[in-house]
Amino acid sequence: MKRSNEDQQDHAVKRSQPTMLHNGNQLPVSPNLSAGSPSPPRKKELKSYVGCSQLKEFELVNKLGEGTFGEVHRARRKDSPAGSTPQPVLAMKRILMHNENEGVPITALREIKILKRLRHQNIVPLLDIAVSPGSRSGRSRASIYMVFPYMDHDLSGLLNNPRVRLTQPQIKLYMKQLLEGTIYMHANKIIHRDMKAANLLISNDGTLKIADFGLARPFKPEGEDYTSKVVTRWYRPPELFLGEKKYGPAVDMWGIGCVFGEMLCGGPILQGNSDQDQLDRIFNLCGSPTEETMPGWSALPGLEEKGVTYQVKPHSRGVYDYFLPYGGIVGADLMDKLLVLDPKKRLTAFAASDHDYLWTEPLPAEIGMLPQYEASHEYDRQRRNEAHQDRRTNNNTTTNFHGAQQPHGHHPAGRHGSSMPAGGGGNAGGAAPYRGHGNNGGGGYNPDDRRGDKPRGGHPPPSASAAPPPAASYRPIPLPPKPQAAAVPPAAPPVTNPIPTRRP
Repeated sequence: MKRSNEDQQDHAVKRSQPTMLHNGNQLPVSPNLSAGSPSPPRKKELKSYVGCSQLKEFELVNKLGEGTFGEVHRARRKDSPAGSTPQPVLAMKRILMHNENEGVPITALREIKILKRLRHQNIVPLLDIAVSPGSRSGRSRASIYMVFPYMDHDLSGLLNNPRVRLTQPQIKLYMKQLLEGTIYMHANKIIHRDMKAANLLISNDGTLKIADFGLARPFKPEGEDYTSKVVTRWYRPPELFLGEKKYGPAVDMWGIGCVFGEMLCGGPILQGNSDQDQLDRIFNLCGSPTEETMPGWSALPGLEEKGVTYQVKPHSRGVYDYFLPYGGIVGADLMDKLLVLDPKKRLTAFAASDHDYLWTEPLPAEIGMLPQYEASHEYDRQRRNEAHQDRRTNNNTTTNFHGAQQPHGHHPAGRHGSSMPAGGGGNAGGAAPYRGHGNNGGGGYNPDDRRGDKPRGGHPPPSASAAPPPAASYRPIPLPPKPQAAAVPPAAPPVTNPIPTRRP
């Protein structure tokens, strides 16, 4: 077999390379070195990551959150030269690697890939990746951080801030942005699969961004099998509890319905203590599943928790009636069309954005016209609750030590208390935080009215000495008139007194 011209040229180059003797053996020498010069020893260097920043370029200020995913810190890039513009505040999310030998978790890689694909004003952007390769000695472990813009609040922390009371225009502004971001996300064939209040970031000017795409993934319209073990329990749709594996964007819309109800009521609306308890609460509010309300539900694998098969109890639907005092007629109607057992009949994000709730007075508030709040994150709520529990423990210890129980003031229940409709599968925990009591009676809207909340679980309203925050001043967003499906021009009114024609 003959060599090609390219092979012969390579062979000639290899033969023409200089060589040197070492311990009687002939070794090749780099042509860039003079004859007789030994090759320099190769130094083992740490890996360099192209396109990423180094962790040492950032200054971690304080911790914003902590969970199974890792930690989130508020940070800045280190000071620039004197006289330059201060660096913006950032949020850095650490990717938790349980075993460095296995590399970066697939969920983190999927999240990075999806965030690089999405570009929308209501979806949090991925600004950078910061890496620290660690040391060879093993004293410092390798770490990877995802860099995002800092947002002042998440919706969960904002709702649990006792100084914050959302108005109807404010709720509509958040819902409008949430739906716009979801429309874009679903149009790009991405489902979030963890839609909840804690994953919605809000800035002080009122901008909302969807965050935490760790469970998100691309979906196929024709359907594909996915795991049903997704979505936080309180926001998980009933079909996933029953084992459905062929699902799509409708799972996000159920979570959006739960978030909307949470904004109206001031706390989570379905707070199950277990999967069975969660289904009980869902069916108590939305009615028991039938072949009409949820076709094919009996053919699903069903819920089996701790070896106990779930038994459906008869309930009638009461979504509209329950949310009527909170959102009025159109708000309750939107809730009634989001919390639907049949995922095929659940409103899409586009249809929900066209609902009358967002097109009636008061219109959504304008970004930049909302009151300024102190930073409120879910982690802040956890720390406040821990400090509250520590104080109660210390008080109880002091009381027991003196042998007499001292009177204590009323302490409102935390966010994780039950806010289930009456008779809905038990009342574990306390009630949702009280958010004021409007006087709409479920009827028309007044821009100055608070949400039509009502106290639950016997908790009294805040004392009159505590002055409420000032009402949000807003300017309605000039929206175009809502398009009509069949625009028929009105008939001309009959002529009753015709003008007589003047004769010449």
